[in-house]
Amino acid sequence: MRKTALALSAALVAALLVPAAAATALEPAAVNVATASIAQDNATYLTKAAKSLGGASDGSGKLKDGSSWRSYRDGVVVYSNNRRALTVRNAIAKAWADTGWENGRFGYPKGEQYKSGSDTRQNFSGGVLGVRSNGTSYWLPSVPKLPDFTVSGAGWGHGVGMSQYGARAMASEGKKNATQILEYYYNPAKVTSSATAAAKDIRVQVLKSATASVTVAGGGIRVKDPTAQKTYTAPAGSSLTFSRSGSQLSYVLKNDKGQSVAANKVTDKLRIEWEGTGAWPSSKRSVLSIPKANAESSTPGTYRHGVLEAGILDSQVNLVTSLRLNDEYLYGLAEVPSSWPGAVLQAQAIAGRTYAMRKIDKVRASCDCNVTDEVQDQKFTGWRKENEQPGYGAMWKAAVDATVSRSGGTPTSGKVVMYGGRLAETLYSSSTGGATRNSEDVWGGAALPYLRSRDDSWSLKPSANNPYDSWTQSVSQAKMAKVFGLNDVVSVKITRAKDLTIGSATATSSAGSTKTLTGSAFRGSTNGIGARAAWISGVNASGNTPAATTINPNNFCTTTVKTSSSIPKAIASQREGAVICLKAGTHNPANLVLKSRQTLVGQGSSSTRFDGTTAVSTKKSGKIYKISSSKIPSKAPKTLKCTTGYQCNSAQILFANGIQLNRVSSKAKVKAGTYWIDHKGRAIYTGKASSKKYRYSMAAQTRAISLGTWSRMGKMNVVGYANPSNTGAVRLSGAHSGLFSSRVAVNHGIGVQSNGAATEILNSTIRLNGQVGISASGGKNSFVRGTEISKNGWAGYKPATFTGGIAAANKATMKVTGAKILDNSAAGKLGVRKSSGASISVASSTVRGNR
Repeated sequence: MRKTALALSAALVAALLVPAAAATALEPAAVNVATASIAQDNATYLTKAAKSLGGASDGSGKLKDGSSWRSYRDGVVVYSNNRRALTVRNAIAKAWADTGWENGRFGYPKGEQYKSGSDTRQNFSGGVLGVRSNGTSYWLPSVPKLPDFTVSGAGWGHGVGMSQYGARAMASEGKKNATQILEYYYNPAKVTSSATAAAKDIRVQVLKSATASVTVAGGGIRVKDPTAQKTYTAPAGSSLTFSRSGSQLSYVLKNDKGQSVAANKVTDKLRIEWEGTGAWPSSKRSVLSIPKANAESSTPGTYRHGVLEAGILDSQVNLVTSLRLNDEYLYGLAEVPSSWPGAVLQAQAIAGRTYAMRKIDKVRASCDCNVTDEVQDQKFTGWRKENEQPGYGAMWKAAVDATVSRSGGTPTSGKVVMYGGRLAETLYSSSTGGATRNSEDVWGGAALPYLRSRDDSWSLKPSANNPYDSWTQSVSQAKMAKVFGLNDVVSVKITRAKDLTIGSATATSSAGSTKTLTGSAFRGSTNGIGARAAWISGVNASGNTPAATTINPNNFCTTTVKTSSSIPKAIASQREGAVICLKAGTHNPANLVLKSRQTLVGQGSSSTRFDGTTAVSTKKSGKIYKISSSKIPSKAPKTLKCTTGYQCNSAQILFANGIQLNRVSSKAKVKAGTYWIDHKGRAIYTGKASSKKYRYSMAAQTRAISLGTWSRMGKMNVVGYANPSNTGAVRLSGAHSGLFSSRVAVNHGIGVQSNGAATEILNSTIRLNGQVGISASGGKNSFVRGTEISKNGWAGYKPATFTGGIAAANKATMKVTGAKILDNSAAGKLGVRKSSGASISVASSTVRGNR
């Protein structure tokens, strides 16, 4: 519906919003279990978990408070005789691990996980842990109390064409007459007099209903029955009722004493006339009253002029009045208050006449009328407007008369707005938020030159006395979330267009998801918030809703280890579930073993380094140089078969200034940048002397680290380990152990050795390891995601069980997604090898250059 100035009084009441409902709770209701039954319930829970979580337990232990934990393929169950058993599934469990398990700020789980939009969340005693659909995790300090919203804006209505309150301000300040007001808002259209249809009637639908009734006061009424071909007359106080009988109109006319004057069923339209009109001239001034007409009022519609037709339309009684457009129709046009300045009233009369003139030559099938009496056309209240007291109706009638020329009481012309020799489409609405709008921006279609966006700061001036120069509107959390299609909304930001209306609205959820809507979609009445107008200036959330914070394990350190400190002592001194953080720099550990559920995290793979090398120096040996070391075994290992000319089982790697040198097949081939291992002499020969500027180091330590059940390591660079054939520089031995955001490179044997079930290698680089990048043996349901596996197999092993990029054996199963498997040796074209019933699936990955 078009919102106009006179509609405001009713709209002010209707627009009052009922209090918003409380936001939907984010978590399931807590389940209280009587203490006496907890142990029994937990036993039942564990039995079911063994099936629902993927089979047999993969590990168990105790939490800080003595509660038990038991690991399954798909998650961890936490329980005790005093604690109801709950499952923390894998994705949330990793987030819990990165925050220190029960030792960290989030403590213990309080309920099962649940969906929050596309996210998964679980409530803990210290807050909420969540995982987004892309796998990233976050935390919230508490179950958020989601906000409701206050929308701020200005204006009322569509905003195209004349602004009624803007016109009021113009007239109130004495700066504009009616013509100037109209030619401002409809520029470059002009106001002129037109004799077209000067005395023609317009058809106005006043009611369409299952039944209807009419009463007359002040004079008589007569009914012309086309079926009986008779005219029936009744005095003042008489009534006429209508209903449908099949396809016919049934009517009953009763006089002022309630006696029946006529009753019949008619197929054609029934014509009703009353005294004191053009159809029945008389000194009496009858007024027709029709209950349910004038829909925005509880009082009946009243009509002084014209005639009334009654018929059947769409199986309902349809009442249409016909009266002279130029004056009788306009006398009943209720679009602005009659108390406003005369210039505004005249401008409204001219705009209303022009609008109606464009409709007069077409009868709509939907109403059997030219226009309706409601604001989808123009609000028409008939005698009620013309007879407003005290004296306001006379003021409005005088304004209409001032825009009409007459001859002998009959209109000969009326003022209208014209453009290009045609009637302009004189649209109007109550007010704007500072500028009117282009017609095509509201309804589409071709641009009309006279319906352009215009400055309408007049609407906001005090002289406009505009109740909608600013407004606020409440929108509930549930409504806002539904509008954006998000599970919840914590903030909404807007942009504004040139005409000061809302251009777009972007919502952010508590999980950090965003969605943007066009301004029209956001404010729309069907799927939007149902905003009062398009001039929205802000959307404010109630209270302070905490935003989601992406989990970084470095922010949850239980202890921090400097490069000069002992990592084994830190591991030993910390309980299960600790987050052990390493300072940036080079650490030189060997054979570390993480306890169950411990997390070891550096500052980044480019800044925190596990280095398995030891510094060595040369002595002159003929034309080349010799490095002696007890780390070199006296016999060459013969674990696996080597390609001819390669010392593939010899684990020592030589580096010069941190760069790996090339190993050659004999002492005779040694030159600068190469080396050869002499096991019998426990020496390495190379082609250039060591110096302050040319420093040698040799891979000496046999393994960097082994991870237990639910242990995790991340943000590390593991390099230079002399791990023997078929052993890994990093070993994922426990179920659910994992490596993330790390680099494992230039180690002798296997880069990452995965023997545990449900292990994970995430967003890492496994590169230039001598035997194979990643191996899996026995462990099922392991995953590699977002990881580069490249240039592994340089040591010269013949293709075997564990060579190449990725290799699996002994019924291990591994899924690889989003990976790069590139340029690996002894790997085959796909870069993967599988044997002994193992399975490796590769999806959404780049594979090339393997051989």
